[in-house]
Amino acid sequence: MSQKYYGKYRGTVLQNVDPQQMGRIQVMVPDVSGLLPSSWAMPCVPIAGKLSGVYVVPQIGAGVWIEFEQGDPDYPIWTGGFWGIAAEVPTLALAGNPASPSLVLQSGLQNTLSISDLPGPTGGIMLKSTTGAMIVVNDIGITISNGKGATIVLAGPTVTINNGALVVT
Repeated sequence: MSQKYYGKYRGTVLQNVDPQQMGRIQVMVPDVSGLLPSSWAMPCVPIAGKLSGVYVVPQIGAGVWIEFEQGDPDYPIWTGGFWGIAAEVPTLALAGNPASPSLVLQSGLQNTLSISDLPGPTGGIMLKSTTGAMIVVNDIGITISNGKGATIVLAGPTVTINNGALVVT
């Protein structure tokens, strides 16, 4: 009988392109297999179903937590990720209120969805692309920007286009 490995182990993503397209990754788990890559680790996600669920895949080199089905190292499961240093944490996540932390979903190229309980113009919901195009919805109003100078701002009963080029009240 082979050794069983229960609990969580630190792993590093070696491969994230799953030939079966199910969100599996290959990892290195030094405490279990040294520098050898694992077999394909199944994802553990909050919800999965036919054509539905949460689909996320960590970047190559990212830190992930690994468990093993029934302790068997031939059946790894990646259950989440961790940041190795503070500089890896999305910047907007650190800007929130510690009593009510922001929710930030950010891709490697920094396409971002941020939800913050901060008051005023820094709080609310923000959807932002890598080129700077964004939509912000907060207590002040709604701002739509293409990241290249064109804006539409809805504040109270007023709509302002391109920094006052057209104002509708």
